[in-house]
Amino acid sequence: MARGRLSPLEIAVLRRNPYVEDVNETRIIYTYKFKCMFMEQYLAGARPVDIFRQAGFDVSVLGEKRIERATARWKALYAGNGVEGLKGTARKNGTADLPPAGQKGHAGLAGKKGQRSTAALDEYASKLNAHENRLSHFEKMLLDITGRIKVLEKQSAEFAVKVDLLAEHGSLDEDYVLNKSHGNAYLYELIYEAMGKYAGRLSVNSLCDIFHVSRQGYYRYLKQRSLLET
Repeated sequence: MARGRLSPLEIAVLRRNPYVEDVNETRIIYTYKFKCMFMEQYLAGARPVDIFRQAGFDVSVLGEKRIERATARWKALYAGNGVEGLKGTARKNGTADLPPAGQKGHAGLAGKKGQRSTAALDEYASKLNAHENRLSHFEKMLLDITGRIKVLEKQSAEFAVKVDLLAEHGSLDEDYVLNKSHGNAYLYELIYEAMGKYAGRLSVNSLCDIFHVSRQGYYRYLKQRSLLET
């Protein structure tokens, strides 16, 4: 909605706004700080009306046309010379903040906005790629650590089995502990007990390696054992 001349009360209110440099019945001169802040937020996607409102202006007093004209002026100045162009102040004849002669305001602004958007996307893509690389590195480290933990768990369980043998026989000497005079059935029984005691930590393969017996022989023993129990 268009607005006419500002009333004395409206002028007094506007003068109290820190973003107003000067004001009279027909003209408002905004501070350089506000123009820079406006363009920064506008290029980030904010609506002109919202920017003015958040800066403490009563947009119903300013009117839509005054805000639109200020926006068009500042866009053209910014496109022509960046934030330096926003330093221009209103002239007495009312032709304030016009773009420098020969400058294509809107096309220049579109180009600068496009360049900023492209640069921002490139920076975001670069950061995302860096995060993905770090994540991949940590995932590999985690897999490596998990593998090492499994090896340590297996070694720990094997050591525990040997400690049990030491407690039972008083020796870890293979010639004694694994003496064939005990018979393979004895060794299969030790494996069976160890599997129950260290379930999930040791495999049949590991225990068969410890006791120097075959897996096929152990599974045959299990089958015979189950038949006897039934």
